[in-house]
Amino acid sequence: MDRQRLIYLIKRSRQGKCSISEKAELYELMQNPSVEQEMLTLWDQLQDEKPLDVSEDDSNRLYDKIRVQTEANGPLRSNDKLQRRIPPFFQKVISVAALLTIFFVAYMVTFHPISEDEVIAEDSELHAEVTPGSKKARIVFEDGTYQELGNGAAPNSNHMFRVGKEDGVSYVESFGAHEKATIHTLITPVGGEYVVRLNDGTKVWLNANSSLKYPVSFSDVDIREVELEGEAYFDVAKLEIHGKRIPFVVKSQGQILKVLGTEFNINTFRDKVTTTLVEGSVQVSFDGMKREQPYVLKPNDQAIYDSRSKQTNIVQIDPYYVTAWKNGDFAFDNAPLKNVMEDISRWYDVEIEYKTGVNDIRFSGKVSKFESIETLLQTIEWTGSVKLKLDGRRITVMK
Repeated sequence: MDRQRLIYLIKRSRQGKCSISEKAELYELMQNPSVEQEMLTLWDQLQDEKPLDVSEDDSNRLYDKIRVQTEANGPLRSNDKLQRRIPPFFQKVISVAALLTIFFVAYMVTFHPISEDEVIAEDSELHAEVTPGSKKARIVFEDGTYQELGNGAAPNSNHMFRVGKEDGVSYVESFGAHEKATIHTLITPVGGEYVVRLNDGTKVWLNANSSLKYPVSFSDVDIREVELEGEAYFDVAKLEIHGKRIPFVVKSQGQILKVLGTEFNINTFRDKVTTTLVEGSVQVSFDGMKREQPYVLKPNDQAIYDSRSKQTNIVQIDPYYVTAWKNGDFAFDNAPLKNVMEDISRWYDVEIEYKTGVNDIRFSGKVSKFESIETLLQTIEWTGSVKLKLDGRRITVMK
């Protein structure tokens, strides 16, 4: 019997994290007559887990079952040399510990059987086809109601916005000063992206697993303000009201970015706010910043703000690799492999499991976001640095 595997399955079960296949595997292991002796040997590796909350009725029924099974199979046999070295008191402690461990696993097998529906559900998940993401999102209104967008949802229009088949959602045609206080939130799921054109003509590409909060109208305002979580590319339109230029402000995890008209990308994943300027000029400031004047970015500047350390670093980069996602590509230039796999996880809606350390591995390359997952993983494997195994919706990274 694989002892480490047994430890892993028992701990997963006690934490309530066992998958259906792992429950089945644990059940099979429990049929092994030698399992009691294995648990006696492994007790020191299991004793730090929290106790199981078992009802008195379950406890009595389970004890009777274990006792009957033990009598049928014969008592546990301890090594004679071990008996001579260990005092009787500690022998009893070890026996009780082993019985408690057996008690727990037997409880899980007896009172938490695996249903046929669970097995079917897990089998479906393991064999589900992994496909690229697509254009899909949800608009959430102030009253909590929402409208689905893309992914088969029918195009729709109302007095605030218009939804098209190809060009996303547009507020350009909305009007009326009474609407300026109305706030909408555009949310993309894992495996989704969407485009929104705001009332002032500003166009925003929202990446997967992101959200953008914005007013439906910029009529008679002193400032245009939106809030971002996740990643988005902005093409900000210039706006003048009564001869005055109206600044555009993006708030994102402690960063405040102010522009008049420009193109830039903001990414708030990985506990950092990364702002990349493509055209124009922007001012960037941060919550709690000691610096009196905001940072002013020029084209190809990238500001990286660490929200934990409150440190900001500005470097010159090629914005192509940062903005390729909005044009339908993955493009990386000496990027950490973990960052690459995180992007893949968000777009293909898959789980990443690491069987080896990858902190020293970097990847450079370009591939379409709409390639099959197999083609994409093969492209990464060609570097020779790692092996990638696709099992259902899980990608395992190995060397």
